[in-house]
Amino acid sequence: MQPWVYIVLVGVAAILYALLLPARMREGKADQQSLKETEAALELYMADIERENEELVQLVSSIKQQSQTNHSAMQGQISDLQLQLTEIQQNSLLLEGRVSNEEKRLKELEVSVETGPHVKGGDPSVGAGMSSIQPEVKAKPISSIKLRYPRLFELHEQGKSIDSIAKTAGLQRGEVQLILQLAKQEESV
Repeated sequence: MQPWVYIVLVGVAAILYALLLPARMREGKADQQSLKETEAALELYMADIERENEELVQLVSSIKQQSQTNHSAMQGQISDLQLQLTEIQQNSLLLEGRVSNEEKRLKELEVSVETGPHVKGGDPSVGAGMSSIQPEVKAKPISSIKLRYPRLFELHEQGKSIDSIAKTAGLQRGEVQLILQLAKQEESV
């Protein structure tokens, strides 16, 4: 073959290579472009995940803070209730003491009424005559409870409720009920 044919063939090969080279470059640029787009999408995704994580951390910390606030409020309420319980127990013990004292007084009154007046020394005929004579009936004395709580009984006689009597007299409701019951027992004796 002739040398010019070689030159033409090399020329045609160079032209074909030159034509194919921009297509390869475009493919390389397209690959780079898709790679950049993928990287950008991944960065956006990572930014979204990071933002959501920060929101979760803030939510968890606010829940924790609210839980601690609720816990301390509950502890305060528990301590208040414990104080109230202690106070109620002390009041109950005081009331029990008052009730036992009033019961003792009532028993003493019953014993003194049952034994009646004592005849001391003196004329034996007085003692013999006592068997045929009925003991004197004493006028009912005003109960000691009524003397101790005149305002309470005044309100009760006016027809006030136990709650309003307790509020006015500055006593507990149960205490007012107890006083009224003891007064009834004293009157029935």
